[in-house]
Amino acid sequence: MFGSVIGACVISILGDGMVMCGISDFWQMVIKGLVIIFAVVIDQLQQRLQSRMVSLTA
Repeated sequence: MFGSVIGACVISILGDGMVMCGISDFWQMVIKGLVIIFAVVIDQLQQRLQSRMVSLTA
């Protein structure tokens, strides 16, 4: 749950920063989508690495 709160804050801060920089709505959505995809990929890689480490020590 803590990661979800951090993620929501990051997306919110990212959105506010892009509005202040005058980035168009289309590109804001693209960038936010890429950040979310990147976060999911990192999370999946981390889970796979952790499961491999557990299976090696068992």
